[in-house]
Amino acid sequence: MSDINRLIKQFKEISIEADLSVLPDDIREALPHLVNAMDMITRIFLAQQHESLPYHYDEVMDGNDEERRQFYELFKGPYNPLTDYKSEFKDINDRRKGCAFYPDALEDCRIENKIDLLDEEQQKLARDHYTVIRDKDEGLEIIPYHIFYADELAEVFEELETAADLIDHEELSSYLINRAEALISGSYRDSDSQWVRLTDSPLDLVIGPYEVYADALLGIKATYESMLMIVDFEKGAALKEIENNLDKLATVFPMPAQSKGAMGGMAPIVVVNQIYSGGEAAQGIMAAAFNLPNDAWVRGNVGWKQVMLYNVMKAKFDAVTKEISQKVLHGGENIDFEPFFTFVLLHEISHGLGPAYRKDGSEVAKCIGSSYVAIEETKADTGALYLILKLGGQFGIEKYDDEVLLKTYLAGLFRSMRFGVHEAHGMSNLIQFNWLFKKGVISVDGAKFSIKVDNILKTAEKLLEKVCHIEAAATADEAEAFLDEYGKPGVEVLSALDSLSDIPTDIKAVFPGF
Repeated sequence: MSDINRLIKQFKEISIEADLSVLPDDIREALPHLVNAMDMITRIFLAQQHESLPYHYDEVMDGNDEERRQFYELFKGPYNPLTDYKSEFKDINDRRKGCAFYPDALEDCRIENKIDLLDEEQQKLARDHYTVIRDKDEGLEIIPYHIFYADELAEVFEELETAADLIDHEELSSYLINRAEALISGSYRDSDSQWVRLTDSPLDLVIGPYEVYADALLGIKATYESMLMIVDFEKGAALKEIENNLDKLATVFPMPAQSKGAMGGMAPIVVVNQIYSGGEAAQGIMAAAFNLPNDAWVRGNVGWKQVMLYNVMKAKFDAVTKEISQKVLHGGENIDFEPFFTFVLLHEISHGLGPAYRKDGSEVAKCIGSSYVAIEETKADTGALYLILKLGGQFGIEKYDDEVLLKTYLAGLFRSMRFGVHEAHGMSNLIQFNWLFKKGVISVDGAKFSIKVDNILKTAEKLLEKVCHIEAAATADEAEAFLDEYGKPGVEVLSALDSLSDIPTDIKAVFPGF
């Protein structure tokens, strides 16, 4: 078996179940247009990785190299997310740290120096999440996304507008039109706010530039993605008590150095079954949940939405997490999906809690550079664990057996570390593991690990305090130093990860046809 084929087979193909019959006829009629829009979002994402990738991708998909075609289809290009986006093909270079957001030849220190030479307004645009930077004469040219990707976004606009015309649900139709207009104007806040308030539609759609994971240069440029989902109102209703008590959960998070949170007017929890994805959301490792929008103004003035991808999450747990647990944990058969689901839910909630602004009003996300994503993911994971341990049995949070909860949590750490310990989510899990390992909460005996119930609450609290302090007051260098101390794998972790080679890394979702 070739190395490429071995990589492909690390992703277990699973049919993702979803009941399309719950959707009214008008919405089902609109689905193909939404899918077309999402496929164009994928094309923009390809161009964000490398400007020539959309055309190269077409050549591969139309070619006769079946192995290469399967790899490109799964990972949306030649880059392997499990090896920090190195190319798996000799004729293609590794993905640049700054992808196609920045000029080819500039390294991080040089691009920062060039940005610093701009006037104040141009500096602000250069550090905006939604601009592309190019060389121009002796300086830089700053181009907004909606201009740089205008041709592709015009097609997205047409498909969303057509879908909106077919849909009778007034709020959903209005959102699709407003989102289409936002994508071609670059003014996202109104439609982001409308999406947060859209809670009674049987169909949900996220589409646009959101996450900054791909920007390993400055950690600020957002990639395009899209997810199409059927809402499960019954499962969502069961979480209403948690939603109604977010203010109580927020008090658990430290707010050092006079930092401020971003609690808005609402934070609905929505449980969905995913039926399609595009852009970065379709690249290899699928999300099991998400919390959007990321815009601090929207989060502070309107709120955010926590979306749980139930069918994807269950498939991941059954195909991967269970198998990992039995391989690397003592008593690893003693884990359960329900605490896993609650942990993921509280992870998403924790993204909206804790420091969002520093004392001077600056956004936390822009203060610690490329370290921010790993630090923020560590905060969300640690916050979730601490909330369950401290508040289990209160405010709608289930009380679980500590041993089952902690084994489920530890198995989840190993699951995410397999995505690459240099990737933000994998590194955040490694930080948690190393923190608990150094404090004696996690121990290893032979080839298997144990996690102690004693002192876990205090140890998790200390880590939560540490990462909240970094977000609220640390410099970029201090944040990087923390990652250097806790974000490197020891021999115990590397040995455990090596032992999991016969277990799928993740799933390859086969969505229901329309």
